[in-house]
Amino acid sequence: MEASDWLDRWEQDRIGFHQPSVSAYLQHYLPEINLKPGTTIFLPLCGKAHDIAWIALQGFQVVGVELSGIAVKAFFSEQGLSRQQSESGRFLLSKSGAISIYQGDYFNFPQEVLTECKLVYDRASLISFAQSDRTRYCEFMRSIIPPQTEILLITLDYDQTQMDGPPFAVPQAEVEELYQSHYQIEVLEQNDVLDERPRWRDQGLSALTETVFRLKPMVSR
Repeated sequence: MEASDWLDRWEQDRIGFHQPSVSAYLQHYLPEINLKPGTTIFLPLCGKAHDIAWIALQGFQVVGVELSGIAVKAFFSEQGLSRQQSESGRFLLSKSGAISIYQGDYFNFPQEVLTECKLVYDRASLISFAQSDRTRYCEFMRSIIPPQTEILLITLDYDQTQMDGPPFAVPQAEVEELYQSHYQIEVLEQNDVLDERPRWRDQGLSALTETVFRLKPMVSR
């Protein structure tokens, strides 16, 4: 998705990708990763996800990056959190306790912010990019996170002749192609979730598969 399209969606409140509650996958699998309290978790293209506040309540530091100022403002407002704002390089930083959200372009995100990061939680970031941009997205991610950072990745897959994205279809084979050179790829769970998204069925989809991956770095880069 182009940056202008993302901003338009927030301005027009076309945010069907936003989940109304904390991800059940996150609640189930984050404890299994066994991170130490205070560990930094990075959420790319975080929107106003309820996951942000939930992760912070588990005792972790949360760093998010989000292009839309509308999304950032809505997150703090809807969570009932006051925020401190400051300029941080090419970003506007909004901070409240353990939560830091940087408003700006993901591809400008500074590596130094993530020196203590141990996990990337990618629920709707990779799948927001068209196939032509996904290699760039993954390579940039690897350039800004520490070598031993794991990734908890959630993808969707469907027949794109029936519906176009975003969110885009990212099949398991493409996940393997994007990540297998640097990560051990474990499929934690895979479900047909079309019944949970009736509006997508109405748009013509016959199947919708959601997959949860745990990506573990193989060696130091």
